Amino acid sequence: MSHPVTAPSASTDSGGPGADAPKPVRRRARWRPAVMAAALLLCATPVASAAPGTADGHPPAHGAAPLYISDYSDNTVLRLPPGGGEPVMVAATGLIRPTGMALDASGDLYIADTGNNRVVRVPGDGGPQAVVDTDDLSRPIGLALNADGDLYIADSFNDRVVMVPADGSGQVTVPTTGLLHPNGLALDGAGNLFVADFVNDRVVKVPAAGGPQTTVPATGLSQPTGLAFGRGGDLFVSDSGNDRVVRLPAGGGPQRTVPATGLNSPYGLAFDPAGSLYIADFNNDRVVQLPVRGGQRTVPVAGLRTPAGLAIPAGREGY
Repeated sequence: MSHPVTAPSASTDSGGPGADAPKPVRRRARWRPAVMAAALLLCATPVASAAPGTADGHPPAHGAAPLYISDYSDNTVLRLPPGGGEPVMVAATGLIRPTGMALDASGDLYIADTGNNRVVRVPGDGGPQAVVDTDDLSRPIGLALNADGDLYIADSFNDRVVMVPADGSGQVTVPTTGLLHPNGLALDGAGNLFVADFVNDRVVKVPAAGGPQTTVPATGLSQPTGLAFGRGGDLFVSDSGNDRVVRLPAGGGPQRTVPATGLNSPYGLAFDPAGSLYIADFNNDRVVQLPVRGGQRTVPVAGLRTPAGLAIPAGREGY
């Protein structure tokens, strides 16, 4: 189900993403310059907006398994066809610093247009791009859709998460406490919302049925970003400040580090229908794939510059 939209408009942000926002206060001084610039996705000066994509760059109907990559520094979103092949540019115009993405059941692709303080929707049927009807977003990053089509947005510089109902009843703020620059979002099978609380080095859980938020048990997180659920409900977290991805078992077992080598500020995570895990390796300008059978490979996409978000149509996830 599509969300209420307004006509696209050009950005009026002359100072660049994050130019007027206060700097976060850290408990301890351990920012790495590269991590801070990459992980906040907020401080770079905008470059030219993306050119229109090709017609076949529109998201397909559900059932296929392409991989979508938001190329943050190039202001584009790319679509890799199922099974490989040359990437094509998604037909989204005017993007500045795109980050998180989500696909709905009809194949519509939602993109956090971070530098323009908006979320855009690219219809799966090839219709025109539209802007999701929201109020006063400031550097939106993570996106998630529930089974009813309600859209959750990590409104990072407002230190909140908002929800845009599919029925058009208007944006509401999700009840959370103490968030500082929320980043990635994920929903489990029961509809509980998980939020990467970037500055607070934690992941919080917001129960679907209401009730107080809780902190997900994890050890040593530093600037968490992307989130994704695998088979059996295990939660995968891009631990960007530690250059790793960790796996938190659904049953509460010991935390494990995913066997990925050479990561530098990992961001978006996604699973394909075969169960492979994909990681946006932001500062290495690449996306890596971890197949279920083991090993690691770099997804063959030339010219990426700081890939941030990933999205794959829903299927049989596992890892």
